[in-house]
Amino acid sequence: MAISLDESDRKILDLIQQDATLTHQEIAEKTGVSATSVWRRIKNLEEVGVIRAQVALLDPKKIGMQVCALINLRLVRHGEDTRVEFEEFIASRPEVMECYAVVGSYDYMLVVVVPGVEDYEIFLSRHLLSHHLVASSNSSFTLRRVKYTTAHALR
Repeated sequence: MAISLDESDRKILDLIQQDATLTHQEIAEKTGVSATSVWRRIKNLEEVGVIRAQVALLDPKKIGMQVCALINLRLVRHGEDTRVEFEEFIASRPEVMECYAVVGSYDYMLVVVVPGVEDYEIFLSRHLLSHHLVASSNSSFTLRRVKYTTAHALR
C-alpha cells in the first residue's frame, strides 16, 4: 500500500536520495521546512517503511568487482515450497545483488557481480546450476553501465 506523501515529504526524500549525509538543518534550508519538522518527517518516514535504510553506494570497479552478469533462470517445478527454498538460497549468496521473480519464459532474473569471469564460472557451476531446484539458465554479461540510480522519481 502506497503512503501518502505531501510536497515537503517529497522534497526531503528527493534530497536524501541524492545525499543521505545532509544534516536536518541543510535539508531545512533547502526545503523551507524547520529542522525539527525535517527530523520529525524523516523519523515518521522511517517508521512507516518509506525510508528502509541509509547506505553508502560503492563503485564496483573500484573494489575489484569487474564482472556483472544478468541471469535468467527456470526452476524445475513451481510451488510455494520451491519458491521459498530457492529464494532463501539466493538470499544467502553474496554474489547476487538483485533477484526478481518474473513472468514470461523464465522464473527469475538475477544480477550477479563478481571480481572476474573465473569467479562467475565458479558461482554458476558450483552453486547456481548445481542447485537441485534450478532447471536451466541463460546469462548475459554487461559491457558497461549506461544508467544506474537508486533514486525514485517522486511526483
